[in-house]
Amino acid sequence: MKDVIINRGTRFEGYNAAYRNVKLNDTYIGLGTYIANNSVLRRTNIGRFCAIGENVRTGLGLHPVHDFVSIHPAFFSLGKQAGFTFVKEQLFEEHKYVDDQKSYFVKIGSDVWIGNNVMIMDGITVGDGAVIAAGSIVTKNIEPFAIVGGIPAKHIKYRFEEKDRQLLLSNPWWENSIDWLERNSSRFADINMFLSSIERDNKIRK
Repeated sequence: MKDVIINRGTRFEGYNAAYRNVKLNDTYIGLGTYIANNSVLRRTNIGRFCAIGENVRTGLGLHPVHDFVSIHPAFFSLGKQAGFTFVKEQLFEEHKYVDDQKSYFVKIGSDVWIGNNVMIMDGITVGDGAVIAAGSIVTKNIEPFAIVGGIPAKHIKYRFEEKDRQLLLSNPWWENSIDWLERNSSRFADINMFLSSIERDNKIRK
């Protein structure tokens, strides 16, 4: 973790890695998730076993583009982004949140792969198992197991058939213990084998 900047509000669940020049601010990183070089994540809730590429950005903030005469924060913000402000109260909400407590700007599910140079706008939820292509700008929520890409990011296809997606969501493997994952790791190379084993295990439990 060379040259990594992490504030006290950031938490790691375990088995994590953050590479060179990563900056984390009030962010939660789930079990097994790693973050590649030069990524800056602010107030982001990240699930388990995610692969976050290089130069990924969250917590980008908002500026008014309607009604207000200027987009400059000196006319609506107490943040003094340029070192000064003309206002005595906050006049514009500079971020969107994904939770009622206003703790996080972005929520990323588990088993998500985010390619290099991706920007995710405030208020966005990325579903479990999703893939975001390199260079994308995400402006809308992403469904579980969807593959998206582009500027703005658009749906390309799903990773699996709908019945398989539903079975995975109802049996989230990422919530199992490290011991379980290690014992069953050989199943992960084949989705059909993996889903068959889930169905078999469910029948045994019944």
